[in-house]
Amino acid sequence: MKLLKRTLIAAVLMVLSVGPGTAQDLNWETIDHDGVERGFGWYAGMGVGNEPTPVVLLLHGGGGSSNQLWNGDDGQAWRNLADDHNLLLLVPQGRSDPGNAASHHWNDCRSNILEPSAASSADDVGFLRTVVDWATQQWPVDLDRVFVTGPSNGGMMSYRIAMEASNLVAAAAPIIANLPDPSECVDPTRAVPILIMNGTEDPLMPWDGGCVANARCERGTVGSTAEAVAFWVDVNATVEDPICSDLPDSDPNDGSTISVCTYPNGTAGSEVVLYRIDGGGHAVPGPDPLPWWYRLIVGPKNHDISAPDEIWAFFDRHRRSQPAPRQPGARIGG
Repeated sequence: MKLLKRTLIAAVLMVLSVGPGTAQDLNWETIDHDGVERGFGWYAGMGVGNEPTPVVLLLHGGGGSSNQLWNGDDGQAWRNLADDHNLLLLVPQGRSDPGNAASHHWNDCRSNILEPSAASSADDVGFLRTVVDWATQQWPVDLDRVFVTGPSNGGMMSYRIAMEASNLVAAAAPIIANLPDPSECVDPTRAVPILIMNGTEDPLMPWDGGCVANARCERGTVGSTAEAVAFWVDVNATVEDPICSDLPDSDPNDGSTISVCTYPNGTAGSEVVLYRIDGGGHAVPGPDPLPWWYRLIVGPKNHDISAPDEIWAFFDRHRRSQPAPRQPGARIGG
């Protein structure tokens, strides 16, 4: 059984490790940042260039790549949204893993990672700022509408840029991701609307906190989803009692349901939204099923919603047009 599991994990990592040059429609650029050549993809919706353009940073998961994200169901859903809503999509790539140029990770503030492939000291916040700066030289970017989202390691990096580049990000949507604990992150200086989308049965990013990926804690530890929500409720100074509702269970065979809790009325219109995927695993919700062997590693995938559609609807109601200083007292576990 252990051999089968190791084989399946290797297959999962192989799926995640798609290198540059294979993604349909994704344009590729390289820039020098901190003396290192870094790469990113971009896609401009069909109407981009005529008026101020919203930007969405899409961050791949750990062990993945820009093209892996783009060629997946979620990437293609974002492509369709870009065409429908005149979005500019920026798909940056994390630093290459030591000894494996096809696999990449983000420096997401975990301070206790033991596995060399997942550990990074790269200035990824600075890199993402540089990517946005590059975009402003090419298109009329609406700097009040710069958003970030991603799953897993990309979701944890979404938390980091929301905290350490809160003057840049209008809203963030981490998926299947919790805050690191202990953490190297610096507290945000302004309120940032946050949408969190996590599964209660995630075997890799535990809902209740603990070791990431395996019981040996080689990939560090995280706090619970409840702690992540409480952190951002404090930062954004929202109401503490949420408004909750259950979404329709449109696929009763997927083993999961979704409830949505919204904490409104935060500083300068900010809010915190939690999509609780009861029974959901380490998979981004969407209509397309996972292979059986993939489900053995990541758990069930919810089919009731398309995560990109829900996230864009959240992003679309937020702007960074008003100053939103953070409230005192918010701390991330350390």
